[in-house]
Formats: sequence, C-alpha cells, structure tokens
Amino acid sequence: MRGLRNRPALAAVACLCALASGNLGGAMAAAQTPSLEDQRAIALLNATTCGEVAQVSTQPTSSPTPTPVPAGSLPQPENGTLQFFQTPRPNGSPSASPPPLPSTVTPTATPGIVYLLRGGATPPAITPAGQSRPMPTAVPSGTPTLPPGVIGIIADKVSGNIRPGHPGDADGNVHIFYGDEEIVGEHAHYDGARTVTITGHPFIIDAQQDSILNADEIYFDTIDQTARLVNGNGESAQGVERGLVHYTAQDLHTDSNGIGHGQHPYVTTCEHPRGGYHITGKTMDIIPGDRIVIYQAILWLGAAAVFFLPKVIIPLRQVSDESSRQQYFPNIGYDQYEGYWIQTKYAFGKDRYYYGYYELNYYTKVGLGLGYVAFFQRKNGRRSGNINFYTIHDRRVDQTQTNLMMQETENYSKTLHSTVNYSYQSNYGPLTNLPANENLSLSVAHQTQKDSQDYTFTHTGIGSQSESNGLTFADTVQFSPQLSESLNFSMTNSSSSYGGFSSSNASATLDSILHWSTKGADYELTWDKSYSRVPYGDDEIPQLQIRPYEFFPHFIFPISAEFTVGEYSEPSNAFNTSRADLAFVLGPAVYKVFGSDFQAMMNVTQYAYGTGDLKAAITQNMSLTTPITDHIVNMLTYNEANYNGPAAVPFQFLDQQPTSNTKGAQDLLRLFNGSVYNLSLGFSTLMNGVPQPVSYQFQLSPSANSVLLLGGSYLPQGLGFQETNVQFSTPFGRDTQIEFAGNVNWDLDRRVTDKIVYLTKTIGQCYQIQVLYNEDSKLLNVSLNLLAFPSHGTGFGIGQGGPIIPTNFNF
Repeated sequence: MRGLRNRPALAAVACLCALASGNLGGAMAAAQTPSLEDQRAIALLNATTCGEVAQVSTQPTSSPTPTPVPAGSLPQPENGTLQFFQTPRPNGSPSASPPPLPSTVTPTATPGIVYLLRGGATPPAITPAGQSRPMPTAVPSGTPTLPPGVIGIIADKVSGNIRPGHPGDADGNVHIFYGDEEIVGEHAHYDGARTVTITGHPFIIDAQQDSILNADEIYFDTIDQTARLVNGNGESAQGVERGLVHYTAQDLHTDSNGIGHGQHPYVTTCEHPRGGYHITGKTMDIIPGDRIVIYQAILWLGAAAVFFLPKVIIPLRQVSDESSRQQYFPNIGYDQYEGYWIQTKYAFGKDRYYYGYYELNYYTKVGLGLGYVAFFQRKNGRRSGNINFYTIHDRRVDQTQTNLMMQETENYSKTLHSTVNYSYQSNYGPLTNLPANENLSLSVAHQTQKDSQDYTFTHTGIGSQSESNGLTFADTVQFSPQLSESLNFSMTNSSSSYGGFSSSNASATLDSILHWSTKGADYELTWDKSYSRVPYGDDEIPQLQIRPYEFFPHFIFPISAEFTVGEYSEPSNAFNTSRADLAFVLGPAVYKVFGSDFQAMMNVTQYAYGTGDLKAAITQNMSLTTPITDHIVNMLTYNEANYNGPAAVPFQFLDQQPTSNTKGAQDLLRLFNGSVYNLSLGFSTLMNGVPQPVSYQFQLSPSANSVLLLGGSYLPQGLGFQETNVQFSTPFGRDTQIEFAGNVNWDLDRRVTDKIVYLTKTIGQCYQIQVLYNEDSKLLNVSLNLLAFPSHGTGFGIGQGGPIIPTNFNF
C-alpha cells in the first residue's frame, strides 16, 4: 500500500540494490563511466551493505514502456525504464571484506530523512502506547539517505536477466524503501513492467516504527507506489493511550490516493480478544496515520454479538477536540423522569474537511430526539466552523425544545481574522424549568508582533425577561520590550423585566493601562472610568502602582513592597478623593528552634486618604513543627489579624475592613508509619472561651490495593461525635475492586447513610466493567472503559450519558 502514509504519484523512481556478493567484471569494464554523484552513492551503499544496486526511473503514465539500455550502464531517467547494474567488490574480489564502518552518530530529528540502512528480516516489536520507547539506535555516519521521490532496494543477492524491461529477482533480507515506509521480505520479483511481488513473510513498517502490516504476499506498484496485501494484518500504537490497535483483513490493498481497503476486517485493542471485545465488518478502509473505518460493523464481547452499526471509525491519531467525538454504540438506560431510553450517533463524512454525526435518541416517556453535529474546514485553512443542532418534542407537555450552537472562524490573512459564535438553548435537561436564552458574539481581530486591535459585538437574551448588547474595542501596543500600553473601550445597553418590575441601564467604560519595566522596579499607570445611567463601582482617575524588584535585599528575612497612589471616585454617592496605599510582605522567616522548624510571615498595609483619614491592617502567621519521634509529629500554628482606623470610610466600597480583630491557634498531631497508617488529630481555639470541635482523620493501607479512610469531628460539652465519613477500597476477587463511601450517623442509632458503592471488574486486561450505586439519588450506573483509552470512560447506566465504546473510537 502506499505504505502507512499517503504519497502522491511520483515523476521519477530509482531503485538501488546492495548485494552481499557478485560482480560483472568485463561488463562493468565496458560500461559507461558513472557520474561522480552516482559513484559516491554506490560507494556508500557498498560501505553499508556490500550489496548490489538496482535503479528504476518511472513517470506516472498510463502505460510505461521499457527502453533497452546496455547492461551495466547507468541510464538517464526515462519513462518506464529499468536498469540493473552490479558494482565490483573491493580489490575486484567477490569475497573481499567490506571496508570498516565509520564512527556512529545519533540521527537528527529532521523530518523526512530516511536512512538506507537495512535492518532484520523479521518484524520488529512495536512499543505499545503508554510505555517508554527504547532509545533509537545510532546511525553510522555517512549512511546514505533516500532522496525525495526515490525508491531504494537493498538485498543479499540479485538473479535473473538484468537487462532493462525484463524480469529480475532479489533474494535474502530484501528491504524496499519508499517515502516514510519500508517493505521487507525474503524474495522480491520484478515483472519487467511495474510490479514487484514480495514473498517470504513480508511486512510493511513506517519510519516511526509505531505501525506495521504483515501479509502472505505483497504486490508493490513501482509507478503509483501502492501495495496490495494478501491476508493482511497489522498493529499500530497511533491514536491509543495504552496498548495497540490490532486489525486483519483477507484482502488489503490501496488505491491511487494511498487509502487501504480490506475485506472482512477484524479489529480490537485487546491482546487476548476472546476474553475481551472485537469488531468485525464487511469492509474496512485504513487512512494511514488518520483513522480506520469499518462498514457494517458488529461489536462482539467475547463470543457474543451485542450490536450492529453501519459504520465505526477508530482514529489512528490523537483527537485534540474531545467535545467533537461521536458515539457509535448505544447509550442505554432508565430513569424515573424519562423512562427507558436509547441514545445513538451515526457518523458521516469522508475527510477532515467535512464530517460529523447524526444523533438519534428515543425515550419511552418523552419521545424522539434528533440531532445534527458537523465540522467543516476549507483545505487552505481560511475558514472553519461547526454546527450543533438538537430538537426533541416532549409529548408529556406537547412542547418542542431545541438547542443550537454555531461557530465560524475566517482567516483573511496572517494578521486578520474574524469569529462568529451563536447559541440558542431551550432544553436544559430533566427537572429544569428555565426560559430559553440566546447568545451571539461577533469579533474581528488584527494582530502583529507589536500591536493588536480587537472589535467585538455581543448579544445576550433570556426569553422575554432580559436582554443585553455590548460593543468592545481593545488596542494593545508594544512600544519596546520595556514599554507597552493597552486601551479598552466598551459600551453596554441592558434591560430586564422580572415579576412586573422593569429596569434598564446603559454604560460605557474607558480603561487605559501603561506598563513600564526597569531594572529596579515595575511601574503601571491606570485610568479606569465608567459612565452609566445607574452609577456603580469605583473609578481610578488615575492610579499609579510601583513594585520594586528588591526592597532591603540584605535584611535578615525577605521583604517585598508595593506602593499605590491615585485619585478615586465613587459615582454612586458622588464622592472622590486621593488615596495612597503602602503594602509590605515580611518573610517568610525560617529558623531552627531546639530541633523544631519555626516559620513566620507578616503582611502590613497602610492607607492614607485625601480626607485625612488613616487606617491600617496587620496580619501575621506563625508555625512550629516538632518531630517528637520517627512516627509522631506535632505542628502548632498561630494567626492574628489587627485592624486600625475607621472600617467603612471614607469610601463605601473601596478598602472595607472588619470592625473587630481576630486571632486563633491550631494544633495538629500526626501519628504515622510510612504509608501503612496515618492518624491526624486537630485541635483549635479562637481565643474566646468557646470550645471548638476536635477533628480526626485515619488512613490505613494494609496492602498496595486496599485502603480505609475515616474522618469526622467530635464536639465537646457532651455533644459527642458528629457524622463519620467512611471510605474503603479493597480487592473483591480476581481483577475486581470494590469501593465504598458512606456516613455513620451517631445520632440515628449509628445508621450508615449516603451510601455509594463502586465495583470495577477488569476482563482480559482489555476493558473494565464499572458499576456505581448511589443510595441518595437512587442511581445505578453501569459503564464500560476500554483500557486502550483510560481517559475516556463511558457508560450506559441511569442518568449517565456516554457511549458504550469510548469516545476515542470516533473521528
């Protein structure tokens, strides 16, 4: 097949074969003298593999015709010509030893480089996804590389008629290099026209060695660079998070676009599919590095066929937009509100430029729901977008509910683009009664390396209750690495009507920020002013902030500072005055005290106003950690907050402070033994004579797969224990884990309430069956999680949306 990658038809193809023995002797002596470049290529191949070289040059014409060329010569590229030639061994002897290999170097990561270096005759092991790949083997320096559009062949021996246009054979560890792929087999036969037949346990592997195809026979077309595999099978680590994707087909071949096609496919991500799942179908398409598409697919769990769908898509690449994944196997369940239900999604689209899925849901109590989700993109990348539409007619209330979301992005140039977003939602889900709402956003952005401008219009509506429209302009300029300015202007008009009361407002805001950085400090000048029919908030007209990078750098403990000064106003009460703010952070100060660790930190803030008012705030935190023994640690903490000055003046909203000071202390005692057990007892006081609860938490891990957690509090003065939260996880048979969470209510005869039970059963190291029961919500949820995609758990239980096959199985 065009291997594991899509390759266009090439204008010229050259085949180079390096053989372990043989020479032409007099034939080479009478041959035309090779060019300097050809001599170098031959020498490099001899130094690497000591073999024979074959060169073929083709054009993708409908019927190439061989042109006879004398054996042993180096032909010029001509349509459909084939020329085999052999090179003499060192010292003219077939048995002479090859020259020593040069020193090795590590290959670079330059994409597209293919080294003409022959490997083994057996398929290498593919490293499963989720495991560390071995370090790449160093490539000998001077190893030739495959030029673009060229086919390279390396073998042990060439036999047969070596005249162009006639059949030829290569035997012994045959390697055919083309594009980013490599075909390997024991024997290759050229029919003299265009086809090379590879036999002897042949296989195709990509340059990354994360995908491989095996077959009984491989037919390689040297003009179209496509391959047909008989009884093909393969495996790939592309697209999965753990393990491999395995697939087989009776007849696997490629078309002129490099897309593989197979009959009667079999696909699984299980290493032991009889103990897990697999998917069969009538036909299969493999788009290398992209996806596998199975038509008329049947899902099997073990030996049981459980579901049929017209098409299933399994990606061979990571899908970046998780929200765009489809579900191809049904989501089945029951709940009291909607009754029994089944949810299915059917994919459409042939490429990544237009694809999506249709959604079909049926609820016995509600009715039939239909959806359409599509993603589109122009091939030149200038336009892209998506549409998400869903509607359902609720026969219980005889009302149709519809949701719609649309997004489109247009790239006019490298620096100018626009985005349109629209959403309409009338269905919020079960037991939710809210009016429909719509949101519209239009934006145009221009961005260069030094400046950017953004124009945005927004509209929001909630039924007939409220509406809001806004227009925003943002401009950012980077004058230099140290100096920048951002300007924002916005206008908003809103209205609302609730319960017979109506209101409206219109406002405009101008915000300008000038930022300057120096070696010693950071400066920020802000002008923030709002104009509104109904005044609110506060304005900065203007404000200057100074943040020194170093403040008393050689003091005994760290000190940082921030100075703020400006003119402020509160439009709601027509008040304005000047204000200065000096903020200091002292610490942390860290000391060793008789084997204990002491740490302290203090925050000091001083405010001064143009009215003559002064106020301040001081907060401090200290901790003392004392290891009593190797298994007992005590930590004592103290915190205090002190406020001075008028709490609620001169501003009504700015710089509000509590009216009273606070202080408290906490003591945490820990008894532990590594990860086996951990008991924490917490005591606290607010220094007001009122007893505080004693908290406790206990963790026990008798084994690596089991854990017990207990947590709660005890109230003094005869109130006793409150609820104790109990959680445990333990094995429950082979490959089975059970988890429990609940609360012991000591006031209700020690009754266990709020019970949640979670059971996980792993089958065949392939997938997990997960069962969840929640007592409070009367929820029973059963889900299936393929281990190949552990981050995409799925479910078909009550009240739980999600597919049976994980979302990573969708395009």
